[in-house]
Amino acid sequence: MIERIEEALRTLLSDPSAGVREAASGAMDRTRAKRSMEEFRTRIRGGTVEEKLRAIYAAGDLGGPEGISLLLLALSDGSAEIRGAAVRVLSPFHSPTVLKSLWEMLPREQGVVLGNILEALGASGRKELAPHVERFIDHADPEVRGSAVKAFSRLCDGAGWEKVLSRAADPDDSVRAAAAEALGRYTSAPRP
Repeated sequence: MIERIEEALRTLLSDPSAGVREAASGAMDRTRAKRSMEEFRTRIRGGTVEEKLRAIYAAGDLGGPEGISLLLLALSDGSAEIRGAAVRVLSPFHSPTVLKSLWEMLPREQGVVLGNILEALGASGRKELAPHVERFIDHADPEVRGSAVKAFSRLCDGAGWEKVLSRAADPDDSVRAAAAEALGRYTSAPRP
């Protein structure tokens, strides 16, 4: 079947419509990427930092189960830079498998990677994650506090906003900026 799909896409690459050619080109790239899964896996496991990053961003573009499996593999890399990039690229994927993997990383991560995880969990909009994110609002690292504030504001309601509001007086300016951004998203609950 894949050969027939590639044949159809090759035909569409010379379609008179620029929109069709562009769509066919993107589809051809994704199809070729799916054929190259093992190569991407090898790069993520043992490539240089640059090769790993290229594989991570390609996996994000690929999406679907294939891309997500590559990104989940990158979460176990020894380098914080690679794990942080993988978390960022995974952020739009809110499947239970992805969220569970990110949640399980919380206790062992720090710094930028931890902040990226918190923001990815916040982007999911899953209210049940609010208590797990809330724990980091008072974290010692200002970068983590700022990410926690932004993430928590996407998950909390009611009394949770008091925690966000309290960060407007944080001693670190990046946390205060995150609080200001988060407070701008506040909407009151509709009245019955």
